[in-house]
Amino acid sequence: MALTVGIFSQLSTTTTPAFANSNETSEAPPAPPQKDPAVLSLRRLFKTSDFRSKSRTLTWDNNEDILWERQPGKEGPALNQLSVPDLESTTIVPRETFLLPATEAEVDGDAKSADSESEEASPKPIEISEWTISADGRYLLVYNNTRRVWRQHTRGDYWLRDLSDDSAEATCRKVGGEDAPDAKTMFATFAPDGQSIAFVRDNDLYLEDCETGDLQVVAGSDDPKLISGTFDWVYEEELGLRNGLRFSPNSQKLAFWQLDSNGVPIQTMIDNTSERYAKTIEFAYPKVGQTNSAAKVGVWDRTSTKTVWLDLPGDPRENYIAAVDWLPSDFAHANERLLIQQLNRKQNQNHVFLCDVETGHCVNIHTEVSDAWVRHLRELHWLPGSVFGSDASDNSSPRLLWLSERSGWQHIEAIEIPGPDSLEEESNLPSRITPVTGGSWDVISIAAVAKDGSHIDFIASPEQPSQRALYRVSLEQGLSGQLATTPERISPDEGGTFSYSVSPTADYALESWSDFNSAPQQRLVQLDPYKRLKTFDDNEKLHENLEKLAPVHTEFVRLPIGEFTDDPASKDMELDVWIMMPVGEGNSIESLPPKSVPLLVHVYGEPAGQTVLDQYGGTTYLWHRLLTQHGIAVASVDNRGANAPRGKAFRQSIYKQIGRISISDQAHATQAMLKHFAALDPERVGLWGWSGGGSSTLNGL
Repeated sequence: MALTVGIFSQLSTTTTPAFANSNETSEAPPAPPQKDPAVLSLRRLFKTSDFRSKSRTLTWDNNEDILWERQPGKEGPALNQLSVPDLESTTIVPRETFLLPATEAEVDGDAKSADSESEEASPKPIEISEWTISADGRYLLVYNNTRRVWRQHTRGDYWLRDLSDDSAEATCRKVGGEDAPDAKTMFATFAPDGQSIAFVRDNDLYLEDCETGDLQVVAGSDDPKLISGTFDWVYEEELGLRNGLRFSPNSQKLAFWQLDSNGVPIQTMIDNTSERYAKTIEFAYPKVGQTNSAAKVGVWDRTSTKTVWLDLPGDPRENYIAAVDWLPSDFAHANERLLIQQLNRKQNQNHVFLCDVETGHCVNIHTEVSDAWVRHLRELHWLPGSVFGSDASDNSSPRLLWLSERSGWQHIEAIEIPGPDSLEEESNLPSRITPVTGGSWDVISIAAVAKDGSHIDFIASPEQPSQRALYRVSLEQGLSGQLATTPERISPDEGGTFSYSVSPTADYALESWSDFNSAPQQRLVQLDPYKRLKTFDDNEKLHENLEKLAPVHTEFVRLPIGEFTDDPASKDMELDVWIMMPVGEGNSIESLPPKSVPLLVHVYGEPAGQTVLDQYGGTTYLWHRLLTQHGIAVASVDNRGANAPRGKAFRQSIYKQIGRISISDQAHATQAMLKHFAALDPERVGLWGWSGGGSSTLNGL
């Protein structure tokens, strides 16, 4: 079947009579008609607050089961602590704390001088993009005046406030010094002891003493193509890396990435929007097969002020250093060991190295391999030493929880990290691996490990790939050699998508829930046993406005595509679909005439995403629903290669087949929809998407 794209539009215009002669007597113009709550419009969708979702800005403390909340206000924000589980609120950082020096004023996000006509300039409230409090609670770090670098606003100004100084004259101090250039500082990060801050400016790396403001250069260079503490385009776009700083648990060492982009081909672009006249922009951009930046990891010692460079094997331009992590602070030698994940350029091998930061010597302790691709772990979870009894009483051999697709499904494994004496001579020291979970289902991500080591909580969806929920397995069972193949569901037994931000003790969590047609809800829950304690935001207004909309038929269905293809590999394939359709009499699609409804398919089609999700889609969902009010059905398909929990073979079958298998699946699934839903018109089928969905649309045409 050829996918044809039709343009569907229903335009309506209204005109208001002009009064040609203002002296003529006439009746007042009629009042504008009341909007029909059942009808969507682009103006209502994007220019009103009718469908605005709300969520409180709550974050967990790093060490205790305490929630932090920023309270906005005209006179500046305040930071409150909410005790858990009673949620008693205490103001820790009052509004008057967020003040810039009198020589600075925050106006529309730009630092400018105070009113020159004022005889005595006074401190001004500071705008906040992000904030952090040091572990000892003494210092407040505020980020503002931000600028975009690549995809995100990672460059701006940082301000430090000593919370122990409650004098009337106390204000925020600019990180990097009073003369530091505006909007040039990146990734200011507290050391764990709260006594210093590391930051990047102009690709150089600095350390600032919080009390004195004294600066030390950790890594500096006159070469603008030598990048310390942050990344080039490739590392940010492909690996999600931006902040390249990692303090040791005792704050005495600072590990950092350094990239050398010399030799990387230069891409030139025309910028038509930043200024009145167009200008060119040049940046290092390696295309396929071209020279990459060379990456290495240095470890700077505060006492010696010297840097040890890790001796990782392989060509630094043909491998990516995907992750750098210190061992947990409660394990022996935590301040002497780094865990490095190194991907080869094809990204089908992930070598895990344990590195001695005193000598730079690195030992390969684990390797993950695939015929297609592997993923690195962005967040590490460790098992407490108590799990292993007396054999680990000295905490010298920690166990890392790992996600592997080795079995054909993504499951949890425990990897034993070699002890300190194992690194002296070895270059390859495979670790002992203990599978924890198993079965024909995927662990999507690890959420938390119980402090007593009794269980692991993780996100999965064994029955419905479109949904997400919290599950649990016993560590005792998993580590005893009995694979945990039937996990216990912790989330309520209802549809939709659950996500969790777990407290430091893993006793509580912030739970978010929504489904395809329902507004998000934010709750505080107890995890063991599960209990809902408080609903922070139920988005009642949004929910009411959604309920008032004209009815729509929504359905999730798995459709076989075998009858539409001669490909033997596709004969038994079934693909997940959601569809939104206008309804006929009795709010039913059964009363719609055959072949009367045009179909628009929303596509992504590439490995990084999944579109068939039972979760609220915000403005994209509402725009699709608007189309149904104009008589158009909207659907989406997860083709093979989608990042769905349907096993490694499903996800990686698209390897070297992007634009082929994916588009074939989209076409065959559309044929299946046309057969399954009689009201759909095969002569009016459209396709749309952005990013990978844009290229999928072109390939589909």
